[in-house]
This record gives sequence, structure tokens and C-alpha cells, in this order.
Amino acid sequence: MRGWSAILAAVFLAASHVGAFDWTVIKFEGRDYVPLQDVARFYNFIQADYSYDHLQLSNTVLRMQGSVNSRELYLNGLKFILSFPIIGIDNRPAISRIDLSKLVEPVLRPARIQTAPARTIVLDAGHGGFDQGARSVRGNEKDFTLDVVLRARDLLQAAGYNVRLTRSADVFIPLELRAAFASYQSNALFISVHFNSGMRADAEGIETYCLAPRGVPSSNDITLTFSDFRPCLGNVRDPENIALATAIHTALITRLGVGDRGIKRARFVVLRDNTVPGVLIEGGFLTNAVDDMRVANPAFRQNMAQAIVQGIEAYNRAVERGTAGSAGAIAKGNTAPPLSSSINTNSAAAATPGSIWTPFSNDVYALPEAAK
Repeated sequence: MRGWSAILAAVFLAASHVGAFDWTVIKFEGRDYVPLQDVARFYNFIQADYSYDHLQLSNTVLRMQGSVNSRELYLNGLKFILSFPIIGIDNRPAISRIDLSKLVEPVLRPARIQTAPARTIVLDAGHGGFDQGARSVRGNEKDFTLDVVLRARDLLQAAGYNVRLTRSADVFIPLELRAAFASYQSNALFISVHFNSGMRADAEGIETYCLAPRGVPSSNDITLTFSDFRPCLGNVRDPENIALATAIHTALITRLGVGDRGIKRARFVVLRDNTVPGVLIEGGFLTNAVDDMRVANPAFRQNMAQAIVQGIEAYNRAVERGTAGSAGAIAKGNTAPPLSSSINTNSAAAATPGSIWTPFSNDVYALPEAAK
């Protein structure tokens, strides 16, 4: 994996095409997919390899890797869990339109997100009081999370941020109140800190969650359920959520040097009912001997707090470029030139140019377009 400065550096590239981009949209089992060949052209991946059900798209600053029938996608080695597997149609790999719109586009071009850099950070120490969370011989999750949050608070305040805590002592705070407290803050981000437990002792590493878009399963689920189609308050922040998760996860994996379990989606209450951009970090498994030893070390928790701050600052830098009309990328390289887009499809489900109706989601997700 590349060093910190290379991962978060923004690389600005001039547009190499003029006019509309014709996306090819393929209907498969009632869902819209876009050939990765189109993705390669739009984001200016100059090399594309689709051999043996594995795919790799690359340019001078970015490498995208995946496999047909897999939900795993890697961007310069950073792991993402897609909402739906990559599929092969007529020997062409294709990605779901929802994943293109709700993951690939905001991660590669966060400067196009219509938001302002955050100056208030809401830090949420998971569990508390009678709710001890995960446990190990070295301590309880509720104590480790509070320690990380207090360390991050001090670092953020020193950097000039306005910091709010959902709890600053060993007390129990209902999940709904945590989300409501964050939602009352203006120009804010929400960072919830947790540590994991697993059924298997060999489960290890860090994973970062953001809210699942409407109409897709959570990353730990395989099939859709009725509840996946219910609108959540936090879905108004879908682009910011995945961009923030990418920035935070990149900083954690890079700085801590731990196993990468991926950027995932879920509908945890603190994310679902939250109207500010938010993520939930699982900072390692207390049921794993190596992870547990790390987490119990104050130096590791200080490093984790510093990574959280670095991720916040990387997110702010990325979206701030959008207010200046620039295009950049958050993590591990950068996107290609911003190009215009329109839809080239004969499907009766096509909506206005730039978006297509998906019956599974009951939402219209726009395909990537050029910067205005």
C-alpha cells in the first residue's frame, strides 16, 4: 500500500473528452448494471485486464481490482464491500449502477459532493455503563472506546475543531439519543468508535461502516429484505457517508498497519437515524489475541485517535475542493478527468438523461456526469 501522503494526495487532471458520455446500461434480473469497460473509459483507466473472471483497471495514480461474482472491490489495495456482486454478461464484467453511483463516484470524485468542510465533530464512544460491549482478559470495550474518544477529542480541539461527545464518562446512552444529539449539530461529522468480537478467535482487523443506501442489503447480509427498502434519515448523506468512511478507513489501515476487513454498509441505529455524515469504526477484535494485545496498549489507542483526526482532515480537504469547483479524490490516488454523461439504453425503465429507475430500490440514482 502506498504511503500516507501518496494515498491522500489530490491529483487534478484536465478533461480529455468533450460532450456527452454514453453509458451502456444492462438489465439483469431486474437490476441495472454498467459494463466496466464504460467505467474504464469514463474515469480514464488507460489499462484494463478482464482475464479469468478477474479484473484490473489502472492509470498512473489508481488501480481498481475485483472479481466476477464477488462483492469485494479494491482501490489501490483498500478494500470495499459492494452492495451487489460484479457480474459477467456476454463475457463482459459489469458493476451495479447503484454501486457506481453510491460508491465508485463519490469515492473517486468527492469534490463533486455538494457539502462544506465540517468544523464540528461528534465523537461517540460505543457502549457504556451497564453495557460493557465486547470483553477480554485485558479490558472492556466500553473503556477502550472512551479512551480513544478522549484522546481524539484532545487532538481535534488542538487542531481548532469544535468537539462534542455523546458520553464523556462510564454511563449508558441509548442509541437513539446518540443519533439525535449528533443530528442537532450543524456542519458536523459523526464518528462512532467500537471494538469487535467474533465467533472465531482468528477473526482480526479493522472495518469501517457507513449507512447502506436504500434498496441494498447490508454488507453482512446476502439477500434483500423488506426493511432494506425503508427510507432512513441518514440516506440524505449517502455521498458524504461513503467519502468519510473511505478517508477514515484509509487513515486507520495506513497508520495502524492492521488487517483490512473493508469499508462496509450497515443500518446501525446511530447511522440510520443520523442526519449528519457518519461512520462507525470497529477497531479490532477483542476476541483475537493479537488484536486484543494491540487495543490494550495505550500507544495503539493514541495512534488510532491520530488516524481518526487525519481521516477527518483528509475528508475536509477533499470536499473543500468542490466548493472551489475542483475535482479530486480522497484515498489512494485520484480519479480521471470529469466527463459528461448521458444514457444510451433501450430499456423502458429509463428515466431522464443522467438517471435510470431501478425497481428494486424505488429510487433514481444518477450516473456520473461532468463537473459544471
